[in-house]
Amino acid sequence: MADTTDRAKDALAGVKGGATELATKAGDQAGTAASAAGAKAADLASKAGEKAGELAAKAGDRAGDLAAKMSDKAGDLAVKANGKAGELATLAGDKAGELAGRAREAMPPEVKDAADKVVAGARNRPWLAAAAAAGLLLVWRAVRRKNRK
Repeated sequence: MADTTDRAKDALAGVKGGATELATKAGDQAGTAASAAGAKAADLASKAGEKAGELAAKAGDRAGDLAAKMSDKAGDLAVKANGKAGELATLAGDKAGELAGRAREAMPPEVKDAADKVVAGARNRPWLAAAAAAGLLLVWRAVRRKNRK
């Protein structure tokens, strides 16, 4: 019986030794797998970072191009607006002169003297005369529109 007990103990020791050896091998394999997984994850993260950088650079380039195009378009519109404003100012000046001539012809002499004083003052301050002419033009157009309807 002692012989059987010794054999059982030897078998148990062998199983424990085999289990320890298997656990060691499993631990080594798990460490290797974890290391490989970590390296793969680091590689993927690096590639993802590079791709994100490329996409951000492309988006920045596109935004810059769009901003440049919009700036050019705004410049063109400003030039056109200035041209139209010049044309309108010339037209307003012409119409104002015409209206002033008509009004002067219809005025009594006392009013003409007062108007001459106003004109002399306007020559000293041309911006005021331009503003008044623009105002007269706007009133004239408003009256014309109202009469059309």
